[in-house]
Amino acid sequence: MTRIFFIVFCLSFAPMGAQSYISVQPLGGSVDFAGTFGELRNHHFHSGVDFRTGGRIGEPVRAVANGYLSRIVVRPDGFGWALYLSHPSGFTSVYAHLDDFQPAWHDVAMNLAARSQSHKLDLYLEPGAYAVQAGDTIGWSGNSGGSAGPHLHFEWRDARSEEPLDPFDYGLFYGTDSFSPRLIALYNAQGQRVSISDGVWNEVISVAAWPDLGLEYLDRKHPKGLSLGMQSLETEWNSFEDSSRIFHQMWEMKRFSFEDTRSADGLMQPEVKRLTGKRTYRVAPALTKSPRWSGATPDYLKPGKYLLRLTATAANGEVIKSEGPVLLTSHDSPWKGGDSVIFGSNGTLGTEHMELTWAKNSFTEAFTPRFVEVDATHWRGSPDVPVLQSLEYSWIPPKDYPDAWRSKTVLIGRDARGSYRIIGDPQSNGRIRFRIKIFGDLRITQDLEAPKLGSITTSSFQGKAAWSLRMVDNLLDIVDYSVWINQVWHWSYYDAKNKRLYIPKPQISGMMSGTNMQIRAKDEAGNLSTFDVTLP
Repeated sequence: MTRIFFIVFCLSFAPMGAQSYISVQPLGGSVDFAGTFGELRNHHFHSGVDFRTGGRIGEPVRAVANGYLSRIVVRPDGFGWALYLSHPSGFTSVYAHLDDFQPAWHDVAMNLAARSQSHKLDLYLEPGAYAVQAGDTIGWSGNSGGSAGPHLHFEWRDARSEEPLDPFDYGLFYGTDSFSPRLIALYNAQGQRVSISDGVWNEVISVAAWPDLGLEYLDRKHPKGLSLGMQSLETEWNSFEDSSRIFHQMWEMKRFSFEDTRSADGLMQPEVKRLTGKRTYRVAPALTKSPRWSGATPDYLKPGKYLLRLTATAANGEVIKSEGPVLLTSHDSPWKGGDSVIFGSNGTLGTEHMELTWAKNSFTEAFTPRFVEVDATHWRGSPDVPVLQSLEYSWIPPKDYPDAWRSKTVLIGRDARGSYRIIGDPQSNGRIRFRIKIFGDLRITQDLEAPKLGSITTSSFQGKAAWSLRMVDNLLDIVDYSVWINQVWHWSYYDAKNKRLYIPKPQISGMMSGTNMQIRAKDEAGNLSTFDVTLP
């Protein structure tokens, strides 16, 4: 009998230490990476290491240490098909974007899915019920969930806190490296760029405040590889006018909390991202919790010429340095002090048709906000300041706004790092409330259309016969769907990024054409589609 628990078990583990706890590499063969731990992504730090698989699906994935299966996840986005192993050393290993699990674990997931009639699974298993040995094949690499291409996403976590850790500190093999990290250029928030060559830049770069400055960094595992992240950054400012004015700070990315992962937006210079699209590393701390900076806080208000020294450490531990002149001007900056500046406090801004409120420590910066109404359904917030926790927008609809639209009203928010679409929450006072982590361009619209379903075709899923069809919504996510064959619920998988529903063919002897299938799909606004078909 399968033993499954629906609660998280609180386990007590031995103290951690940076040792070779990982005894087997998760993939065999040569090692290449598409991403490393802690690198900057839009709205989050990368929580693991991405192993490239040469564009292939189906590479055997191995347990990296002895332990047991503790969690199974199957979802249309995010990690897709994922496995979590608990290890007696006090750590958890995570294997995501898989194509499939080993057969016994696949059956565990499918049996519970059938009993609960649920397509989206997040199962916590009894400790020790499914033991594994280092090197056991636990599944096969894939491209499921939010993956941008076939690869294995691997994580190493502290089991007590669930904080992701840098797996290279615990025995993950980096392999040979034929590309040295490089500091490419410095940018300021106004668009000035100075190139770095042979460890120096000679052109003076001007900034109104230190947080205006962004560092372009490049590292790869080999010349044709993909860009990788930085492990640490050390900065030192020396005043040309006063040799006693020396400021030294640094951060190191070894672990972080998922609650603080949005701090990645504060570690990159937001105006440089808006102007150039580049994710540049800031050389001064924002109002974020991760990564933690050490050292004395520089005097952002004292103008003058400084010598800036930078020391960066790559994912493989290689160190690179650079230095050059920076002019701190007396011109205004949105990051400088002043009576009207938000600095870790709550507040409210309003226009004729929209009110914005925020809680303490909602932003990555101290700044002077501007919130302008373009029309009754369009607003612009500036400057482009990253948001750490949800802001509340309260919209006042026009008097003739149809009641049927109230539960289907959508706020579309966009900043330089991406966009979100969120359904509103109608209030008893007639307003519609939205909670969203965006301070930028905001527009109101409505989602009145149900998801659209395409024609069913013969296909395959996980190497077995299946039907498939396109399933897409015009504006929002599809949050619920079901498949019924001859009035019996049937498991299926929705590939959200490709907008395609896969329905494995039942292993029933004598399955004949003429069998009836019904598919139902609902979006976030509650719009429902029903599709009836006679199977081919």
